Amino acid sequence: MASPIPLQSDALEPLNERKTLVEQVVDRIVEAAASGTFLPGDRVVEAEVARRLQVSRVPVREALRLLESQGIVENMPYRGMRLMDVSVVRLEKVLKVRLVLEQLAAEEARVAAQKNPSILAPLVRTRDLMVDAARRGDRYELARLDTVFHRQLCGLTGNEVLLRTWEPLSLQLTIIFGLSAMQKDLVPIADEHTDIIDALRGKPARAVATLMREHIVDYTRALDHEGFIERLRLSGKAS
Repeated sequence: MASPIPLQSDALEPLNERKTLVEQVVDRIVEAAASGTFLPGDRVVEAEVARRLQVSRVPVREALRLLESQGIVENMPYRGMRLMDVSVVRLEKVLKVRLVLEQLAAEEARVAAQKNPSILAPLVRTRDLMVDAARRGDRYELARLDTVFHRQLCGLTGNEVLLRTWEPLSLQLTIIFGLSAMQKDLVPIADEHTDIIDALRGKPARAVATLMREHIVDYTRALDHEGFIERLRLSGKAS
């Protein structure tokens, strides 16, 4: 298991991407949460985020409303806006829903790939980018691409209801993936996605379902997110 990654107080950099201002703020807050700058349960202060991103408070306020609607932050009475927790109870709820959706997605993608193997090409390209990010040690990029991979898996099915049901989980998953990447060696994370592609190419349905359970549930349960976050928090206070 990798050692804790120190908090980086300068991770919220000024915006410069070609997206709406609100989208950029959302991206930065999610990146900060996935990189350990904001820790689960931390207060997210509108004025402070606006100052560090060098924007007005209006787009930050809208971004926080969007993030609240997707379960990333919670407006708690007398305590302000707080980042989502990753307690065992919370993770189990996310994992149960995600497992059902992605086992269905994997089975539909497996059947489709039997007729047209080339439909897996987007997964292969994303996996290759994940391998590159892992070799460079870019933990957040690996986490972001992890989310892209699983979004693509859902999208390959052509089942728009499935994808729309999965999508609200995406930002939560990026944060969870980021925290996982801070605790694990990176290359094996990318390799897990090679295993998924190989399974979709030729394994029977039961084997694919088992692999998805291992990938989504077993590997996540093997990590002590709460303990890791507490160590990060203590490390941040000590620095």
